[in-house]
Amino acid sequence: MSTKSIAILGCTGHVGKNLIYYFGREERFELVLFSRDKKKIKKIVSENHFKNNFTLNNYEEFNESKFDVIINCIGISDPAKIESEEKIIMKLTEDFDQLILDYLKNNSDVKLINFSSGAVYGEEINSPINDTTPFSLNAHSQYAIAKIQSEIRHRNLAEFNIIDLRLFSFFSRFMDLNTRFLISEIISSINQKKKFITNEFDFYRDYIHPEDLCLLVKKCIYNNTINDVFDLYSKKPIGKFDLLDSLKDNFGLQYQVVPNSGFSSPTGFKENYYSKSRKANLLGYDPQYSSIETIVNEMKHFNSEINFSS
Repeated sequence: MSTKSIAILGCTGHVGKNLIYYFGREERFELVLFSRDKKKIKKIVSENHFKNNFTLNNYEEFNESKFDVIINCIGISDPAKIESEEKIIMKLTEDFDQLILDYLKNNSDVKLINFSSGAVYGEEINSPINDTTPFSLNAHSQYAIAKIQSEIRHRNLAEFNIIDLRLFSFFSRFMDLNTRFLISEIISSINQKKKFITNEFDFYRDYIHPEDLCLLVKKCIYNNTINDVFDLYSKKPIGKFDLLDSLKDNFGLQYQVVPNSGFSSPTGFKENYYSKSRKANLLGYDPQYSSIETIVNEMKHFNSEINFSS
């Protein structure tokens, strides 16, 4: 297989760190890492053992660079930041999307792999997503609207090689515990040896393992010219209470159900936030991990202070 030069934009974020971690171990990839802060990239690189060549670039150098594939991970995913920085989300998404699309117009053979979100399906998702579920026509979240508009722009450029990957839930050892995700709050409770308080409502999530995420990205890299969108999925989603019971058995989590309390989301309550679409099978994607396997596997790497009870 020939060596591929891959640009990663947003490489200091959660998804970007995982792409660096896994792709940096393969000699067939040359990574061009973009960030507004080269010091942050250098720290990430220093913590990993690269087997390939890589360069660290500012975004001002983007148009002058040459690569085969662009992976766009730029965006705000932390629920707290989505809520507090809603006004800048639209501009951030549009500005970087346009930067990349302008590059593609001058380099039509380059492939773009863009990370979108299950948020395009709306604020309230009561039933699992399937292949016929449309965009939400009543989305209020600027985050969701920005992702919808980005996907529409991409599909309107059918002559370009653009793949959007809709990510629903993602967990890895690189998650920032200061974020307001359910999993980060659970891990903080375990570390601090305090009860995790949650409400009485169950819901389902589909946590993608970073190895499976990188597997699909690789399938996209080596696929023929295509302009399409695919939902990411694990072997099996998991309900909140099944998750809590499993973490109680594996990590000693203590939790308490208090009615009308606990986790909330600025993008709305999603009872079944996962997709049953298996369209990614067309690319050869076959996930190896279920949601609970992902969480247990990655939590073992996360913090040496976590108390393993089994």
